Amino acid sequence: MTKELCDIKQVSNYLDVSVPYLRKLVRAKMIPHYKFGNRIKFDIKEINEWVENNKVEMKKSILLY
Repeated sequence: MTKELCDIKQVSNYLDVSVPYLRKLVRAKMIPHYKFGNRIKFDIKEINEWVENNKVEMKKSILLY
């Protein structure tokens, strides 16, 4: 099984959210991610599943941000 890993800027653009907001989600462990030292990586398949499972919550949080 191959994972397609993306960095924080790629996921920020993909989700159309700011990098600081994405870092906030990572710190709160609200979004699936992997850490390699001080680098944060995301599996795009897991991100897509997370978006599908969190559509309503994500819309609310973006509006509040």
